[in-house]
Amino acid sequence: MYSEYLEDLRSSGRRSFTSKEIRKTLNLSEDAAKSGLYRLKRRGKLISPINGLYVLVPPEHRPYGSIPAEELVPLMMKHLEAEYYVALLSAAAYFGVAHQKPAKFQVMCRRRIKHSLKFGQVVIELVYKGSLSHLPTQDFLVSTGYLKVATPELIAIDLFKYYNRGGGISHIVTVLFNLVASLDGNKLINLAKDMNEICQIQRIGYVVEKIDLIDEDKKENLVKKLLESLNDNERTYIPLVCNMPTTACSRCKKWKIIENTDFERDFFRTIA
Repeated sequence: MYSEYLEDLRSSGRRSFTSKEIRKTLNLSEDAAKSGLYRLKRRGKLISPINGLYVLVPPEHRPYGSIPAEELVPLMMKHLEAEYYVALLSAAAYFGVAHQKPAKFQVMCRRRIKHSLKFGQVVIELVYKGSLSHLPTQDFLVSTGYLKVATPELIAIDLFKYYNRGGGISHIVTVLFNLVASLDGNKLINLAKDMNEICQIQRIGYVVEKIDLIDEDKKENLVKKLLESLNDNERTYIPLVCNMPTTACSRCKKWKIIENTDFERDFFRTIA
């Protein structure tokens, strides 16, 4: 009975269902449905990432314990009716920045879910963000629908805003090194203003100016735009990273950055 139900779903192109749907279709009591679904989960045919939602795991994905994260996330967010976007290191991979595959698939979401969701080898890290309205994303087509992914400009700002989730300064700088070619200076500046995150322009500008890029013209134009955008704002000195001491640290007057960490040596070792 259950196997036929799952096969019918797959044949119709469905990848998920709710507990309410299966009870109604198979005319089951709540206890009977729970028992049958539990057995299917034990056999690896289903996972339940969110209460009430069940996702089919086809044979080719059962060794991994789940369908891929990028296919699972659209199903979860549709069920939750939640705003979201793929963010940080996971988003960077969609723009050709894949120095190392992130251990967790990082998603910004307006729903508070304290713990990472783990299904076999698939781990989804949900990062709470109070407002996602009007933040720029790009849709990528996956087998379960469209996946919303942060634009390069949003990735750059988030990497410094959520520093602790970026894998450390050398990793963040490595991502930025590869992301610069995709950055639009005007979009970056306007987004920072809209998000009230002008301080991140200081950090991004400081880092971009220090790293060597193949396209030096692109770098110079970006640095010039970022610096010009700051001239109209009253700026205070800010640390390059927020969770490290600032006592007796040198300062960069141009960007008003407290140089409380030295990323250059680690950065060049990382990209070597």
